[in-house]
Amino acid sequence: METNLEQIVAVNLTELRKAQKWTQAELAEKINYSDKSVSKWERGDALPDLKVLHQMAELFGVTLDYFVTENAAKEMKKFDFPKSEKGYRIGVELLAVCIVWLIASAVYLYGAVSPSPSKLLWLAFIWAVPASALVLTCFSSKWKFRVCVIVFQSILCWSFLAAIYLQLLRLNMWMIFLIGIPAQAAVILWAQIRHRLN
Repeated sequence: METNLEQIVAVNLTELRKAQKWTQAELAEKINYSDKSVSKWERGDALPDLKVLHQMAELFGVTLDYFVTENAAKEMKKFDFPKSEKGYRIGVELLAVCIVWLIASAVYLYGAVSPSPSKLLWLAFIWAVPASALVLTCFSSKWKFRVCVIVFQSILCWSFLAAIYLQLLRLNMWMIFLIGIPAQAAVILWAQIRHRLN
């Protein structure tokens, strides 16, 4: 069983290193080990200790269990797109945002041609901003665009408050923006906590 585990780690480590197009020496330099150690791990002659596995997991952007999962690369491809498809992911996100704005435009046009059009139809476009931020947050979170998640959550927070303020403009509720300060702090703190957990 131990030899089997060593072979699984060896295969997964080799695949990760080759995917990055690094030599054994380059990987060794990044983790402050010798290339001989990396060579032993990739041959299955030895296992890296837990600290080194954790360091490599962070370096490659995988979880610790990736190293001990048989056929980990194939399993990961079932649930995640390769890095080369970032353009595809961004395209999907932009398409989803276009759908949000198409719906906002349809609501505006439908209201404009109704027998008694409302003066507040323009709010359809205001509410499209937090809706777009919500869509972008969901996709960015799913596809692990960490920085984008923080940015879109912040936009969601402030644009949602702005939409409420504009919706209730006649009530002069400018203090609603005070809610944004702890909400923004929560977004940043939650991002830090999630980063530490991963």
